[in-house]
Amino acid sequence: MKKLILALLVLVATSTNAQNGVTNEYRFGQGQDSIRCLEAISISSINVKNKAYAIAYPEWKVVFTEFPVARVDTYTNGVKILTELIKAESDPQKKEDYIKELMSVYDQQLKYIDLLQEITKTPLSAGQILGRKAMDYIKYHKNAPVDTIYNMLAKSVEIEKGESEYTVTERFVKYSALKYKSNKEHGEQLIEDYLNASVYIVDVLDKYHDKIAECQKRYEETGNPRDSTNAVTYGKMIDASRISKSNIDAYFINSGAATCEDLNNIYLASLDANKDNIEYLNKVISIMSMLKCTNEDAYLTASEYALAIEPTSKAAMGCGYRYFKRGETEKAMELFDQAIELETSVTTKAELCYKVGAVYLSLNKYGKARSYALQALSHNPKYGMPYILIAQCYASAPNWGDDATLNACTYYLCVDKLERAKAVDPSVKREADKLIASYKKYYPPTGEMFMRGLGAGKSVTIGGWINETTKVR
Repeated sequence: MKKLILALLVLVATSTNAQNGVTNEYRFGQGQDSIRCLEAISISSINVKNKAYAIAYPEWKVVFTEFPVARVDTYTNGVKILTELIKAESDPQKKEDYIKELMSVYDQQLKYIDLLQEITKTPLSAGQILGRKAMDYIKYHKNAPVDTIYNMLAKSVEIEKGESEYTVTERFVKYSALKYKSNKEHGEQLIEDYLNASVYIVDVLDKYHDKIAECQKRYEETGNPRDSTNAVTYGKMIDASRISKSNIDAYFINSGAATCEDLNNIYLASLDANKDNIEYLNKVISIMSMLKCTNEDAYLTASEYALAIEPTSKAAMGCGYRYFKRGETEKAMELFDQAIELETSVTTKAELCYKVGAVYLSLNKYGKARSYALQALSHNPKYGMPYILIAQCYASAPNWGDDATLNACTYYLCVDKLERAKAVDPSVKREADKLIASYKKYYPPTGEMFMRGLGAGKSVTIGGWINETTKVR
């Protein structure tokens, strides 16, 4: 068998006139080099599979250095090997050498990306490679210049857009905000970065929602447990992406680059000159909506101009806020419903339903508010804010009967909704926990409940418009 393998290796050897290892025609080298290349690939691959990274390293380096387009997994294996060697190394200089070598893996993969693309069915993306390099650069260079990291992330996100990994998009805004701290002239670019990142992260969330729907459909058709497992995995990715989305908002808001008043002053002066420029108007609407500046004149005026040109979800929502501010509630609600109908993103559609529900809560129309919260959940079951809105509705109207003790049981149900909010959406944990602590103070006295035959764990139905069952605490 060994003789047969050796004979096969010899057969791959060709003439020695072309350069070894750097073209697809001679990617394994030639003559004796080809035998050496294939042996090195075999030894390093087996050891990577067995997680024997230190043993895999010398043979991997032969392939990496001398045969850079032999295999695509030279680069994925290189990241695995060097990450583990960095982790295990105690000598500072050797650790630094491994870190430099890890960066060179990404650089060389980018250098030969076109040739590597020709030998794989899986698309390779320069943006993804650069994004992963940036994340490792951040990990191993604690005091790296902000500009260096920002430039890598900005280029990655510019290439990938809505296909960016959510962690890369989040760090992109973080480092844009850090750059603004030392360079106030970066403020306009920070606004642009935040606007783009906010769109891209919604694209990511929509993609994961689509993946879940596909997995669930296949599972119903075939019963393959792998599809069910994959749906759960995508659900976890939605949880992580929503946390990244919250962090993106926080980085921008905390940067102080633009308050609602600042944005209003910036945009209001130029709106009349751009009243027919739909691209400009949509930009104003988007940035002010994301920062919750929906009471500002610039947002309301831009929405009105935009809706006259093109009926879009964002413009209809803005016009709805304008009519609401004027006290024309019925017209406002018509426009809000139009906005929901026009929206195509399930993530954004759910958010719009929640916002309309919040408007109804402000009007003390709790049944309507709950109805829109439930609509939001029908579009995005992994969205925590609608559960919080329902809890707030119940807490605002807890009295459904004549017995004050039983009325206080409504707060059990409020806490149920808040616990559910945290379970489906970790990004709302802080807000939910704050409300839970507040609502628990209004639980009915244990003795009073016991006298009614309702000890801990017993079911109790909250009547009236709420009409839900909960458990006594």
